[in-house]
Amino acid sequence: MNKTLRVIVLLFAGILQLHGQCDLQLSGTVLDEHDLTPLDYSTIYVLETGQGTLADSLGAYTLSGLCPGKITVVCSHVGCDPVQISLILNRDTTLNFYPEHHIEVLDQVVTTANKVAEAPAQTRTDLSGQTLERLQGRSLAQMLESVSGVTMVQTGPGIAKPMIHGLYGNRILIVQNDVRQEGQQWGIDHAPEIDPTVAGTMTVIKGAEGVRYGPDALGGVILVKPDPLPRSAGLTGSLMTHLQSNGLGGKVSGQIQGGLQQPGWGWRATGSLRLLGDQYAPDYILSNTGQKEWGFSAQAGYTGNKGTLDLYYSLYQAGFGILRAAHIGNTTDLQAAIQADEPWIQNPFTYEILNPQQRVIHHLAKVEASRKISGMWTLKGRYSLQFDERKEYDVRRGDRDNIPALDLTIISQQGEILAEHRPWRHLAGTIGSSVQYQSNYNVPGTGVRPLIPNFISTTASVFAFERYIQPAYELEAGVRADYRSMDVAKFNDQDQLIRPTFDWFNISGSAGGLFRFSPDWQATLQVASAFRAPGANELFSEGLHHATAALEIGNDSLGIERSLKTILTIQNRRPGWTINLSTYLNPIYGFIYLRPTGDYELTIRGAFPVFRYQQTNALLAGLDLDLTIAMTSWLDYQGQAALLWSDDLQKASPLFGMPPMQFRHSLRLHNQPDASGAALSAGIQIRQVLRQDQSPTEDFAPPPSGYTLVGLTAEWSRGRIRINAGVDNLLNQSYRDYLDRLRYFADAPGRNYYLKTYVHF
Repeated sequence: MNKTLRVIVLLFAGILQLHGQCDLQLSGTVLDEHDLTPLDYSTIYVLETGQGTLADSLGAYTLSGLCPGKITVVCSHVGCDPVQISLILNRDTTLNFYPEHHIEVLDQVVTTANKVAEAPAQTRTDLSGQTLERLQGRSLAQMLESVSGVTMVQTGPGIAKPMIHGLYGNRILIVQNDVRQEGQQWGIDHAPEIDPTVAGTMTVIKGAEGVRYGPDALGGVILVKPDPLPRSAGLTGSLMTHLQSNGLGGKVSGQIQGGLQQPGWGWRATGSLRLLGDQYAPDYILSNTGQKEWGFSAQAGYTGNKGTLDLYYSLYQAGFGILRAAHIGNTTDLQAAIQADEPWIQNPFTYEILNPQQRVIHHLAKVEASRKISGMWTLKGRYSLQFDERKEYDVRRGDRDNIPALDLTIISQQGEILAEHRPWRHLAGTIGSSVQYQSNYNVPGTGVRPLIPNFISTTASVFAFERYIQPAYELEAGVRADYRSMDVAKFNDQDQLIRPTFDWFNISGSAGGLFRFSPDWQATLQVASAFRAPGANELFSEGLHHATAALEIGNDSLGIERSLKTILTIQNRRPGWTINLSTYLNPIYGFIYLRPTGDYELTIRGAFPVFRYQQTNALLAGLDLDLTIAMTSWLDYQGQAALLWSDDLQKASPLFGMPPMQFRHSLRLHNQPDASGAALSAGIQIRQVLRQDQSPTEDFAPPPSGYTLVGLTAEWSRGRIRINAGVDNLLNQSYRDYLDRLRYFADAPGRNYYLKTYVHF
């Protein structure tokens, strides 16, 4: 490891002597799709760097000083949907834009294109191009953590899910290829069943976008979208490898795509495999924290001037080990384990995953079609089917060790019909209706009372939202009505079968605006209401949730949650400088959360801390800051800050499980490509997380101390090849993260060296 560290440091130092200026140029014209007339004064900018320009009165533009590699270019014009293009830039290139239609690209440039913001008044962050590629090899939650205001809730080093502004799980909607991801996402230990390899763009919407995507998006929405399919003949692809030292494993993924001789038809296939063994904290091994994942997706479709057809299928399968030391035999040992500096079980390194563990399989299939029926209206229909299987294994005696303690199957069917319209240049909108049918089934034979019962849930919705567009501002408003029912079948304490039923109806809405004060300054403001019905786990949990090593007790008297989130974002974007400042206020009435009781309970399966679902009125408020500065032609700085305050208004005490304040700093050096097109870059990253002083006194251990992590990266690229090396937690800092449920028993992973390669062909 010392040799590897010396190589990285020497490479970092060498970059200091190789600085220079990127000198590639991107130019073209912005034309109306229908009559090819110039669209004057359109805005064109590079998403990753913030470099931008305005087209002239004839629609012509030029962007200079660009670096080679994969970039994402966004073109927007008043009255048109913005267009986003990802391309590999290795020489001066001509790129024309045709808003509201797919893009024509000249001079041997590999491109993909898709519409950007359907809701410009939203506070949103896009990850695409080289930024997204550099994050590949990590889990979905780890990739999204690079966005300010987004953190992770974890169950040890392998299982993590995204949190936006203090909310996660059923309050965050994840939409994969325009389909709401459905599974057993209610548990803190249930990571999203998505292979990030399928993404061409990831978008984080921080507002309560309940009107378009669903009423329960109290925290926000995460959009995982593949690139549009090729529309002409030809074959392209990519291969990525990721190796890491902590866990002695990594990931390999690949993609291949092409078009048919008949224009408009395209296809794509992706696949990935990830393997890690036990991971290490700085001072000891984290026994039984291995991971095995693999994913596959296939897509085919047609895109024409009058309509589209899209067929999609994905499969995700994973196995995760749960820290063995989190399962204790009696309350005395449990209390001692929580107070100890090291876990009580430390076994030799292995790739084998033993109990406790969990295994998941997720299938998603979708068919979607659209048709332009006039110059004003486009109809779109979508049907999807998801099958999710979750097995969780506890430490059990004899041959029962191979029988899952939790065996759940959930089947979800969704149908949606949309009517998109643009009656005149300054007005556009969508009217839609959706239906979802979902059944959850406990597979018998576990020998354990189910943690959550069997249930059938049905949701029917109608919604509409409109946008009014002017050069200096854009306004939008929407309304949605939802009816949801849930029929439950469970056994009570007397082993009698009961069938409680629930019905909820609510109307939610949102209103917002985008205001352009100058070419450099703009602001967005949104106010949105949302509601969420309690989940089956919150109502009926009654036992050990083994992956979190806790007893969870539900409350069948819980009502719905209602939120009214206001978020204001101010943005300044100019060449060499970008700043985004967002502030938000989110009162939630009837907020449901899992609160520690401070008690321990001894069961025949061991001793565990007890948590209960409670309901209160809560207030969440905070701010996010993103700052990017091109300090010189060869040195860039990026900074982030995320601050959150929360309060249980009824108890006049802090809420449990809210993220502490944190800051990120990054310096990146990059040189001028040489005659062969080769380029070098290097960077240093610093992450500072403060101690969470807002925590209830009933917690089983005091909040851990704050910590600072340092990382280094170095990158070499040439044409379609890129090699990235680096180290996380360079100083091998021992720390425990407040949002990690297993912080009670062990430290977080220590130093990790990694090596990534990317090849596009």
